[in-house]
Amino acid sequence: MKISWFKFETALTVVLILTATGTVSAGAYNDNLAADSSTTESKKVEGTTAAPASSASTAKDESKGDVSPDSSVNTSKAESVTPPVSSSGQSSGNDDQWHFQLSPYLWIASITGRTGFGTRVIDTNTGVNSTGVELNFGFMGTFEARKNRLVFLTDLQYSDLATERGNPGPLFSSTRASFKTFILDPEVGYRLANNGKGTFLDVLGGIRYWHLNGDLAFRAGILPAVEVSRSKSWVDAVVGFRGKATLSKRLFVSGKADLGGGGSNFTYQLFGAVGFNVSQNVALIGGYRDLNVNYNKDGFLFDMSLHGPILGVGFRF
Repeated sequence: MKISWFKFETALTVVLILTATGTVSAGAYNDNLAADSSTTESKKVEGTTAAPASSASTAKDESKGDVSPDSSVNTSKAESVTPPVSSSGQSSGNDDQWHFQLSPYLWIASITGRTGFGTRVIDTNTGVNSTGVELNFGFMGTFEARKNRLVFLTDLQYSDLATERGNPGPLFSSTRASFKTFILDPEVGYRLANNGKGTFLDVLGGIRYWHLNGDLAFRAGILPAVEVSRSKSWVDAVVGFRGKATLSKRLFVSGKADLGGGGSNFTYQLFGAVGFNVSQNVALIGGYRDLNVNYNKDGFLFDMSLHGPILGVGFRF
């Protein structure tokens, strides 16, 4: 009987020592937790450390309900690394938020076609490397706003272009055509497909607003020199598609095609590009664009194709 009581006292002493050690360790660990640790959990730990060690029955109850030091530490660590949940309950990758992109670019356009005012008509066919093309000033850029599948896209370009051509015929020695063009292209779209990895397809519809100031100069030949100036504005309705395909983490290809009319007889646009992601928010873009319009009303002829390489940079935010 004495031996059994001695064993019981020994076991009880060990339990008390282990309980006290585990409680002190858990209390010290919880004191070092981050400021966002649960207040109720701290109160539980403090209540455990305040338990009297002299009461055998209390010690037994605490030893049954207490958590081992290792379990307490692991639970606390798991809580500390769990990311906080936003008020909306959505992850950062969810598309239920606004996404914006601003892409200024330079369009080195060639001019091919016919233009004229009244009976004065000039045929133009100039290339990118032609000395007869002058880009006096230009500003071009695209702005995009998107939320879920809804897309708003606006393209704006202003340019002051001039072309010179020698030997237009026996009547004049040379001709010069100068155009200040302002083109605004607001569109609304719907995202038809999206794989969540940067590849998508949009359908778009909107308008293309044109404003042209033109100056035609016919240099003296058999006939004396003549200069004619006119300005014109019109609006075309356009519909089309836009898409992007991701080739790798850095490389992607994109394109856009549309057509329409209304103010003009017919207009269309083709664009293709290759892009390189410099970072998560910046991309370099290089491609080719062909914008064609056939306007011939009220003695104002502008049947032209503006085409050439595009270099730009996209900023996402």
